[in-house]
Amino acid sequence: MENIDLDQKLEYKGYWWLPSDPDKRVAGVLTYYPNEKIVLELLGCFGEYSLAILTGNNQEDIVYGKTAENKEITLINNFRSLSLNFSADFPIVRYTCNYMVIGKHVEGLDEKRSYWATARIPELSFWCQPEAITTTMFFDKNHNSTMTNLAFSTKFGSMKDIINSVGVNENTTVKIKKAVRYNGDHFAPEVEQYSYLEIRKKRKVSIKEIVSDIFMFEQFLSLATLSIVKSSKITLFDKSTYQQEGKTRFYREIHFIHAFRERINLQSADSNMFRNLFDYPTIKDVYPEIITKWYNEPIELAPIRYHLISSLEKKLLYGSVDFLIVIQALEGFCRRFRSRKYRKVHGLPERDYSDLLAIMDSLLDEFGDIELIRKCKIDKEAVVDSRNYYSHFMPKQKDSKVLDGYKLYEQTVRLRILLVCSVLSLFGFDNSRINQIMKESNSKFLEL
Repeated sequence: MENIDLDQKLEYKGYWWLPSDPDKRVAGVLTYYPNEKIVLELLGCFGEYSLAILTGNNQEDIVYGKTAENKEITLINNFRSLSLNFSADFPIVRYTCNYMVIGKHVEGLDEKRSYWATARIPELSFWCQPEAITTTMFFDKNHNSTMTNLAFSTKFGSMKDIINSVGVNENTTVKIKKAVRYNGDHFAPEVEQYSYLEIRKKRKVSIKEIVSDIFMFEQFLSLATLSIVKSSKITLFDKSTYQQEGKTRFYREIHFIHAFRERINLQSADSNMFRNLFDYPTIKDVYPEIITKWYNEPIELAPIRYHLISSLEKKLLYGSVDFLIVIQALEGFCRRFRSRKYRKVHGLPERDYSDLLAIMDSLLDEFGDIELIRKCKIDKEAVVDSRNYYSHFMPKQKDSKVLDGYKLYEQTVRLRILLVCSVLSLFGFDNSRINQIMKESNSKFLEL
């Protein structure tokens, strides 16, 4: 069993070919560069040398490979570049690949199979601690400081590895599970415990669909941890691909890899990133309801949620674009998810959706009993003038309150807190619960 770690470089040597021409195989090396790219370098080309030079088609949807270790690999969405050497009778051909599937030849991301999947998300173990290992220490009765025995124990089987399991719809079950992995040798044993995600399906599903379910949970965890979260390992299993030993089936691991540039290597991460907006124990009683709503959100929420997640990215420099991302998400939230009755109660216009000042008034009124929102002291007039200026580059009026520099960043941080409150309210958190979450959170994201 190969231990895939997306924070480590991967390299595979083997033969590569197109599904339409399996007899024409070309030697080459496939390399995954962590958080950068996937590159296939061939000593030659598929098809005729002259056609490879002249053709305008620089893309191959699918490339198959077989490594020196007899491992099947599929490369998906591949873009070609040629390096010509006129002193040799073959070119060096490079493909930059969007996706790679290790362990199976598949027809593409839309091919439906009996898949289920697991995902290692490093932040998940901190957000929902596995508590899979019990440590017991024994001390000498006469010398309390002298430890005589140290024991580690785990309990698995009979569903004891499941922390929570929620059927979010008739076809999909989302599970948080715990595991223990033993590494090392007799003299230097290493024991690791961790939490991980499992997605189960009742019907056949495509890789695209099941990876989308993992992406949805990543976004939920991004909100919960107030940081951009990505899986460090995605493993697929196909019910038709297994080895039988007696009555036991051992399903073959199929690894899905995409060079996400937003991922964070936790080994080099700042300890502050483990500060959450809320953790699993905080919402354990309502987690099934929250995660079900998250997976069944109205399509209109997708851009607002995306803007919120985008605003979490840690940057050295913040500017007007970051401000616009947050304020546009707030505008969209209020216009799409507040009924006509709500708008009437809060003084919002019936048809004129251009009145951002009225929107700000209604949101600050709605979440006005949350202590952190009261402390934010959002300057509504400055927010409106700044949005109009940076969106439309309208001339600055003498009496306008357009912000820039640190003052713009300061208002962006405060508006982002208001956006978090708005999104939490959509998923069933009332103001009392939101207020509790804000007060108990240790996230630097909420520091004013």
